[in-house]
Amino acid sequence: MITALLAALSVGLLQGFLHCAGMCGPFTLAFSLNLPRNTPNAAHPIRWIALHNGGRILGFTLLGTMFGLLGSFVDLAGKTAGVDGVAGLIGGTLMMIWAVQQLRTGHALKGLERFSPITHPRLKPWLHQMTLARTNLSSFLSGVLLGTHPCGLLFAMLLGAAAAGAWWRGGLTLLAFGVGTVPAILTIALAGFYGRRRLQGRWATYLSAALIGLSGLLFALRGLSVNGLVPDINPWLF
Repeated sequence: MITALLAALSVGLLQGFLHCAGMCGPFTLAFSLNLPRNTPNAAHPIRWIALHNGGRILGFTLLGTMFGLLGSFVDLAGKTAGVDGVAGLIGGTLMMIWAVQQLRTGHALKGLERFSPITHPRLKPWLHQMTLARTNLSSFLSGVLLGTHPCGLLFAMLLGAAAAGAWWRGGLTLLAFGVGTVPAILTIALAGFYGRRRLQGRWATYLSAALIGLSGLLFALRGLSVNGLVPDINPWLF
């Protein structure tokens, strides 16, 4: 589990300036640019940005918890059929498939963005209103909604949450990923980083795909080991 959390945190850090800056950056920048520059309390904009990011991380964590719970049901069904660690086998295999596709194309499952709730005709105006409201609650809720914005990278992390086989492990996995993205997103919000300078090159994308693929391999091996199909693996890996 420790290895999976470190991998999730590393992916968030690596892809924050590459993927998340382009995916969530425009929404975060729009939010920060709409904040008043002259307020009676200069701490208000900073607090709103912090709440916005906190909501985004909570959105990730809630999704991870849901997928971890789904994985626990899959494991329960597997035990009924006499097979343990089914979630790890399925989720880990899908993570490795995603990693291979990401290495080949650089944008695995890119089409998921079309299903984003923040572009839904009914939710989009609501998000716009919350962006302009400039309150603690609106800042937080707009961040939660942004955290549900789907993409191939997030889907890969959710596969890891499902493969973890427990709701709390899934939540922790996406929490670690969300925390990892904070430096990039805060840079965008505080300095208008997006559109001026972004890290270039595919090396971080390849490294992130390798980390996700390795995590998938470990989850799959865990599923095999609990069924006695391969030798036991050191438990600290999970």
